Amino acid sequence: MTPVPPNQAPSKDRFNLDSTYFIAFEMAHEALVKGLTEASELNVTQYRMLTKLLQAGRPVGQGKLGEVLGLKPNVVTQAADALQAQGYILRQVGEGDGRTRMLSVTDAGEAHVASVNESIVRSLYAGFPTENPAYRTILEASISAAAQIEPPLNAAAAKRFPATRSLVAIELVRSETERTLKQATGASFNECRIVQRLGETDRPERIGALAESLHLSPVNAARAVDRLAAKGWVRRLRSPKDKKAVYVGLTEEGVYESFLISATINELAATKLWANLTPEQRDAIEQVGHVVVADLEAQRQAREQETFDLLQEA
Repeated sequence: MTPVPPNQAPSKDRFNLDSTYFIAFEMAHEALVKGLTEASELNVTQYRMLTKLLQAGRPVGQGKLGEVLGLKPNVVTQAADALQAQGYILRQVGEGDGRTRMLSVTDAGEAHVASVNESIVRSLYAGFPTENPAYRTILEASISAAAQIEPPLNAAAAKRFPATRSLVAIELVRSETERTLKQATGASFNECRIVQRLGETDRPERIGALAESLHLSPVNAARAVDRLAAKGWVRRLRSPKDKKAVYVGLTEEGVYESFLISATINELAATKLWANLTPEQRDAIEQVGHVVVADLEAQRQAREQETFDLLQEA
């Protein structure tokens, strides 16, 4: 492939989704999954349906709900079956059309959302460095902002449970990004994140350091690098001073792909992430990545540098 000309390289706009955003997204994903797992037997899709119904504040047609959530009819049916079995929703025949099924949340369903939301909040505060008052303020502002990513079915009813709404919305952006990148590049989400990070640093990185900075397990990072090397997007390098350390850098084709990944991500973000947010809400979300996550990464690099400074010849 021919590399992208310099004038087509992604800009440094602070609202471009660089790797710090995706680290924040991964932290949010982990908080959602952990909070949901600890308080519910529902999966993310089922919980998202339940919360969207609760936000509506009125019965919603099953087909309409699927359209709003971007879910296939069979997925909506399966999720509705599970929610009804748990007693969290009612499913009734539509008054004007006997083929329509209207869904509404029961008192038990509303109580369950409240319980799960508390669990998600605990998980969020445990996963982010909220012992720092400045970080805590940024996190709380970003939760409020991210709750507006998905347009509500009922603005008045949608003001409740902002932590749930924000994390579910971010999960949607994350999932949509993963699907879109797969279609555009043929690479997995983790592979794209590694290429993106290498494109940002513009230098080879240790695989272990990449894994830590991107919040990936060492095993998943190593497997992603193996697949990227097979594609010809990266090459492995070794240092004569540390023969055990394996570095990875982008090839010419990898540089091209890093530009494609950035362009794909930012085009998606314009419609799926930023479109419904005010400038103030965008700023709040941007600070999570470029202040909190960036500071955590700087601290990690400082600790690593301290370790390097203490190295001695064997």
